[in-house]
Amino acid sequence: MTKARTLADFNAAGVLTSTSDLNAQKLTGNLPVLNASALTHLNASNLSSGTTPNARYGTPTFDGANLTNVGESNTPAFAAQSSLGFSQTVYYATWTRMSFPLEVTDTDSAYDTSPSRFTVPSGKGGLYSFQYSCQNSQKLSANKLYSMKLYVNGSSAAGTLVRQNPTTTGTYDVYLNGSASLLLEAGDYVEVFYWHNAGGSVNLESDHKRFSGFRVT
Repeated sequence: MTKARTLADFNAAGVLTSTSDLNAQKLTGNLPVLNASALTHLNASNLSSGTTPNARYGTPTFDGANLTNVGESNTPAFAAQSSLGFSQTVYYATWTRMSFPLEVTDTDSAYDTSPSRFTVPSGKGGLYSFQYSCQNSQKLSANKLYSMKLYVNGSSAAGTLVRQNPTTTGTYDVYLNGSASLLLEAGDYVEVFYWHNAGGSVNLESDHKRFSGFRVT
């Protein structure tokens, strides 16, 4: 006589504790309680419908150390400003490259303090976000224009324009700030330029001169 093959083991309480190649499609009627810890070789791709209640099997947990490609590093990134006490002169109707000689951070050594230029490193092309600001120390006349622009590879790309038209007489500082998103390739370089038509010249104060940027994606 051939000995029957054991397909399942049950404990004294009638709980299934181990299996050997049970075909769930052929099981009918009332099934015994399954001990999930003893089940192996379950193929999740064969589960096409239904739900698995957390109350019965518990809430799954995830180990964050095994997660990859989540979020962005946002580098290269840089920030620069003027040294305290440093004043830059911009003459009438002349686009002048602004100087930011004090480097605050530069993750990829992509910012050059002279001539205050950010260059996209090799393999780091993509969408970048830039921020810039400054303040001049005097108003020469009312109803005049002051502008800051980002230049890419020596050409105007984006900027901010302010018209000064105070309602009272006197001397007023002019503050400008702006931001822009630029799609750049490796080797492209970005600088900030300043312009005004106030006549004579204006001095850009060091306190508010800022230039920064980072790669979005």
